Amino acid sequence: MGSTSSAPWGVALGYSYHLAAVLAVRDALGIRDPLGIPAVVTQPSLVIESTGHGAQGVDAEWLRWWERALAASKQDESAVPLSPGGLLGRIVEDNRDAIRLWSAERKRDVANASRPAPGAPRMRDAVREYERTTGARLGGFRLQVTALPTTGTLFLPIGGNRILISAELLRHREEYIRRVIAHVAAEGI
Repeated sequence: MGSTSSAPWGVALGYSYHLAAVLAVRDALGIRDPLGIPAVVTQPSLVIESTGHGAQGVDAEWLRWWERALAASKQDESAVPLSPGGLLGRIVEDNRDAIRLWSAERKRDVANASRPAPGAPRMRDAVREYERTTGARLGGFRLQVTALPTTGTLFLPIGGNRILISAELLRHREEYIRRVIAHVAAEGI
C-alpha cells in the first residue's frame, strides 16, 4: 500500500469578470485571437458604431487589454478599472451595463457548473487515488483556476500555478480533475 502525501495543496476556483468581458468584446467585434481561446457562450448584445468593426489597430488594442486583464486577474479585480482605452475603451464605456449584466449571468452559469452533483468525484479523493495507484507523491501545490464562459472544454495553463478553464469543462468534473492532476504531475508544481 502506497503512502499518500501529507503536503498541503489547494485548488482555488474563481471567475474573472474582466477576462470574461474582454472575451465578450472580442467576439462581438470579430477580433482575431492569437491565443485560440474559444468563443464565449451566448454573446452579449453590444451597440457598436460602424468604426468599431475592422478598425485598424483594434486587434492589437484587444491583445494589450487581454494581457492587462490577465495580470489583473491575479489580484483583486474590483480595484482595477475595466476600460482598455482607445477605440475599445469607447465601445466598453458605451456598453458597460450590457457587459456587466452579461458577465453576471455568466458568473451564475460558472457557479452552477462548479457545484458537483451527488456522487461526483472530489479533487481530494482523486489526488489520494492518484498517489496510491502511481506511488508518486504530488506534494504540496496551490493552483488558481479561473473558469471562463467559453464554449468547448478549455484547459489552458498560463504560467506557474494558474490555469484557465471553460465552464463546460467544469460540468465534466471527472475530466476536469483528471486534467488538473495530470498538469500538476507533469509540471511538478
